[in-house]
Amino acid sequence: MNQDNIDLPVNHYPLDDFEGFTPNDMHGLLHATYDKERSPLMLNNEIDNNLIAQSPIFKHICHYLQMLMEQQPLKLTQKGNLPRNFCRKLHDVGISEDEMHYFEDHPLMKEEDSQYIHMINVFSKSIGLTRKEDGKVMTTKKCMKYLESKSSSDFYRYLFSTYTIKFNWGFSDLYPAAWIIQGGFGFSIFLVQKYGDKKREIKFYSDKYLHAFPSVMRDFPDKEYSSGESQFQNCYCLRVFERFLKRFGLIEIEEKGDFPSATEIIMKKELIDQLIKWKI
Repeated sequence: MNQDNIDLPVNHYPLDDFEGFTPNDMHGLLHATYDKERSPLMLNNEIDNNLIAQSPIFKHICHYLQMLMEQQPLKLTQKGNLPRNFCRKLHDVGISEDEMHYFEDHPLMKEEDSQYIHMINVFSKSIGLTRKEDGKVMTTKKCMKYLESKSSSDFYRYLFSTYTIKFNWGFSDLYPAAWIIQGGFGFSIFLVQKYGDKKREIKFYSDKYLHAFPSVMRDFPDKEYSSGESQFQNCYCLRVFERFLKRFGLIEIEEKGDFPSATEIIMKKELIDQLIKWKI
């Protein structure tokens, strides 16, 4: 969208491809998502603690930080990674995602053997919950403030906002950068809120997303082994549904196989409607 034309009258009319948002609405949603004046998206201040407890990434980061506090300052490996025994303890208390069955037969030997544990470590450090010093890692004052709070809302909202804005969703997935997939996370949420009362395939959402942002296909040219559209669908499924909405407890996914697929069925969970409201 051309920012120079943002005040043209045509940019104030709702578009079907944007599910009723105007170009101005969408510009704010993409480029100033949490700006109360420019974006139609609003984060609720108070969220039910019981609903937040259903978020895997929230529970896992809390466990990780609490275990780190018990052993800090924790000495890192020469490469600067978490030590093996600490990673194994994290895995043993359930801090894992799609790797559980693999590690039943292949012992976890280092942090990077588990992409999920590695992600939690990198993410926590990047948003100021942990810090490194003299080859050791420890929690920060910011971390203590959130963990000591009686309400989970502030911490969950902090994790959610920083994960959507500051963390690179392409971390370790080998797909093209395709910024619009992450940049338009608010639109993906809106689609799920609007249509997620019924069971639908992820392809239903990826098709609507592609209608709204067809330029994303520039990042997914056809290849000999797969079409560009198939690559986009797989990337959108992985980044948005598996590694964002599911991690934050906003959807349920009916798994159909060993790998994320656009044919998987999803439904929204109560938390998504409590977390996000809209100015429309």
